[in-house]
Amino acid sequence: MCGRYYRRSDKQRIAEAFHLGKLQEDFVLPPADYNVAPTTFQPVIRADKETGERELVTMLWGMVPYFAKSLADFKGFATINAKAETVTSKPMWRGPFQHRRCLVPADGFYEWKTLNAKTKQPYLSHALAPFL
Repeated sequence: MCGRYYRRSDKQRIAEAFHLGKLQEDFVLPPADYNVAPTTFQPVIRADKETGERELVTMLWGMVPYFAKSLADFKGFATINAKAETVTSKPMWRGPFQHRRCLVPADGFYEWKTLNAKTKQPYLSHALAPFL
C-alpha cells in the first residue's frame, strides 16, 4: 500500500461500487480527505464475521502485529507497508494476508520521487473512473 491516498467518494458510491449489502444506518463516513495518512480512522470494506457479507466499517490505518502484548507497545508506530515479494513469507504479514484482508476505497494515491537529499516530489495516481 502507498504511504498516502485520497478519498472523496460518498458512502452510497462506495456501496454501489463494491456491491455492499445494507449499510448500517448509524455508519458515518469520515469527510472527504485529500491527504489520508497512516494512523487515522478510515472506511474499509471487510467480510462480516457472522454472515461473510461485505460491510463498510471505519478502522485505524495500520497493523498491530500478532506478537504485540498491547496496542500501547505500538503507539506512534504503525506497520502500513508490506512488499508483494515477501508478504507470504514474512511472519508479520503472512497471517493477516491469509486471513484478515480488507478493501480500502481510495480515489487515488500518492507516491514520492526523491529529487535530492532534502527534496521529494509527490505524484498523484488516480483512475479516470474511481472504483471501476
